[in-house]
Amino acid sequence: MAIKFYYLSGSPFGWKVWLALERKRIDYEMVLLSADGGDLKQPGFLAINPRGKVPAISDDGYNLYESSAICEYLDERYADSGAGLWPGNLCDRATGRRMESEVGAYIYPPLRRLVEELLFRREGIPDEAAISSAREALASELNLFAQAAVGDFLLGHEPSLADFALYPMTALLDRLDLRHPQRAFSGLMPEPLKSWSGRVEALSYFQKTVPPHWRAG
Repeated sequence: MAIKFYYLSGSPFGWKVWLALERKRIDYEMVLLSADGGDLKQPGFLAINPRGKVPAISDDGYNLYESSAICEYLDERYADSGAGLWPGNLCDRATGRRMESEVGAYIYPPLRRLVEELLFRREGIPDEAAISSAREALASELNLFAQAAVGDFLLGHEPSLADFALYPMTALLDRLDLRHPQRAFSGLMPEPLKSWSGRVEALSYFQKTVPPHWRAG
């Protein structure tokens, strides 16, 4: 029975899980939800994740939410399927888990602020002070990641969950530039991360995971 994968189009945390599912070559059925349509508050979904957030999975009656927990579960539960999500070396794994945690703790908050101010704001004008502060914080964090990368990918010559955590966040910079090209958010990406981004996008399964509503422009 295929895993049911509950997802919102464009969710960076959901995209991380989607990339992991593809790397692991696990059969899954995507259940695309709509926040505006109220899907996250429906009793059926709240039975899977009472917090009403995505991503979430249902695997043969076992429900799980929170993207990091899901990916760790997939890597262990389906250890013999596809490729592993972490390197074999203990120190490399620990470094990767640190990086994945840093994405959520330090990359996501300023990026979320930019998205809220420039993509989700429905009334009033953007808070330019907040945008400037978020931009500065994001630039600093991205430089730290560029300095920490040790190969073609963040942990060497194979992609890992650290890459799958960071890439969807950086992809949102291009999304912001589509709406606000004059702000040139993609310019925050250091050159090493621009090359790294291209290598992620060249993965054989990458195109399958592009958010559905992004495909339309």
